[in-house]
Amino acid sequence: MARKPWDELIKQQLKQEVGLGWTICCHKRSEGYSSGRVKLTRRDPEDGSRSSVMLPFEWDSKNGTKILNRVVAISEQMESNPQMTLKDAAAINPDVLESETAQTTGKKGTATAWKTIAEKFLATKAGQRSSSRSEWRRRVERTLACIESKPKPRTGQAVLERYKEMWFLGVMGEESGTQAGMEAGGDGRRRNLGDACAFLKWGVERCGAPRRYLPPDKEIIRELVGESLQTAQEKLTPALKDDQFTGLLDALLAADRKDLWLCVAVLGYTGCRPSELATLQVVNGEASVAGTKRNSKTMSQPAKRRLIMPLEIEGRNREGQRALDLFESGLVKLPKAVRNQIARVIDPKHPNPTDSFQAVGKEVAQQLKRFEHWQNLIAAQPELSVYSLRHAVAFRSAFGANRLPIRVISQLLGHNVATHVRHYGMWADTETTREEAQRFNEAVKS
Repeated sequence: MARKPWDELIKQQLKQEVGLGWTICCHKRSEGYSSGRVKLTRRDPEDGSRSSVMLPFEWDSKNGTKILNRVVAISEQMESNPQMTLKDAAAINPDVLESETAQTTGKKGTATAWKTIAEKFLATKAGQRSSSRSEWRRRVERTLACIESKPKPRTGQAVLERYKEMWFLGVMGEESGTQAGMEAGGDGRRRNLGDACAFLKWGVERCGAPRRYLPPDKEIIRELVGESLQTAQEKLTPALKDDQFTGLLDALLAADRKDLWLCVAVLGYTGCRPSELATLQVVNGEASVAGTKRNSKTMSQPAKRRLIMPLEIEGRNREGQRALDLFESGLVKLPKAVRNQIARVIDPKHPNPTDSFQAVGKEVAQQLKRFEHWQNLIAAQPELSVYSLRHAVAFRSAFGANRLPIRVISQLLGHNVATHVRHYGMWADTETTREEAQRFNEAVKS
């Protein structure tokens, strides 16, 4: 019996794979001669209307498998999204669709497809800062490692469960403590899973990956994040109390570290973020900074400047304003290492430029860590960090005889009221609670 021509065989296979309504042929131009390209036609099962697209393959037996895989992939796309047109389905990342569908041939597989998706996804983050792009790349690469691991996860939920196994748990399955990869209930887990979900969802909706890879519902995500053993209040970075803050300033002056004194004074009196020192300007005694926390929506917009003012401490002779005046005059400068990091961000001609302000804040923290008095503070209260200087201003504005309205301190610190309340609303340790209650009662006349 004579063997059927290859085109008849592939048409027969196509009917078995996708059913009726799909036809392929060698495209013929209006002049009557063949273009050599593959033409795909679909007949709508409801109204019988037809639509056609050209596929990027030559009508040749060596392309038979590629043609079949592409049509099957397009069919699956339209089946999963009935609103999609044939033209749109054929245009959605055909290289990715082919990789996914070709699993049956053994020539390409899921890993190859997701690597292609990953590069396309990361390309959408090109407008973000280098630090943000690095975070995205690390988390996407972790997700790829999960997809490629064995036994292979076949659903979005399985990918995230593998993510937890590989990156969150300790060697013995520890959820918390020093042995855990990431603390249960922490922001680290939440951000990692959030970015992994965004990547998986983008792959399905924009690149035609199978819908089984869609992320699971929020309840399952919460289970994977886990519950922290710490209370919300225990997680808060504590504020540096006024006596701790002024003691640190005095120690810096005694050690003749006027440069670091200036840095600490500006942070602890105005509450600006360490990274915002890079944008600090003082004109006629009035200080302002530009926000350094940017996202993909605000990266293309000029950074808005905001007024910052020192919240002074009684008995310190307006030390906060004196620090700003010294900064304006140039008589005292920030530490050289901090200025070098600022130059990397501000100076486009710097030999080692960066678009990330994070290095500025990290250098400020590094300078403090090397100072003995700060080391003693950390030894007594390990939860302290460089951000305790910023929190000191929020604390000073809320407790004691002098207080600021929440809207005002929120504006000075550069965040909205909801953020302020969320972060500082639980701030009242036993000592502060006792002091505030006593202060209130002493002001009440018998």
